[in-house]
Amino acid sequence: MDPVEVRRLAPADLAAFQAGMPAWNATEYTNRIGFQERGLAVQLVAWVGERPTGRAMVVFPGHPEWSPSAYREGCPEIRDLGVAPGWRRRGIATALVVAAERETRSAGFARLGLGVGVEDAAAAARSLYERLGYVFAHGPFVQAALLEADDGAPLPVAGVCTYLVKALTDEGSTSQPS
Repeated sequence: MDPVEVRRLAPADLAAFQAGMPAWNATEYTNRIGFQERGLAVQLVAWVGERPTGRAMVVFPGHPEWSPSAYREGCPEIRDLGVAPGWRRRGIATALVVAAERETRSAGFARLGLGVGVEDAAAAARSLYERLGYVFAHGPFVQAALLEADDGAPLPVAGVCTYLVKALTDEGSTSQPS
């Protein structure tokens, strides 16, 4: 496998990214780039060659999607971490989390949080976060969002989650892919 490169989503990469990892609507990632330009978020994309293979967003205080859990814990948070089905279990999610941690430290924050589902389908994600040093902070709670399709139709999503947090340090704060 070619090496994984994780970088901020740039306007020039938007078409290739959305062709390989489409969102629920055509404007979501354009909006995320706007938040990134204002310093309220970082939209990360994992690339293998010219193919997008994963994504993760870090939201900072002041972003409209900064959750009550992040507020409670006083930290930025990882949102919408996902790896394309054909690319899972190859270290891409780990690379995205490591990059999210680096971006969070660079923004001056010492902790990073995230919500993860409690259902069996989220077991691999919970295992990944635990291996990377994330620890239980609170929960369970219902995390819900109302997304919107291109035609304006509502796309409600919800799940029961727990919130995990990791204290970040300048050195040795992340595990490497295994």
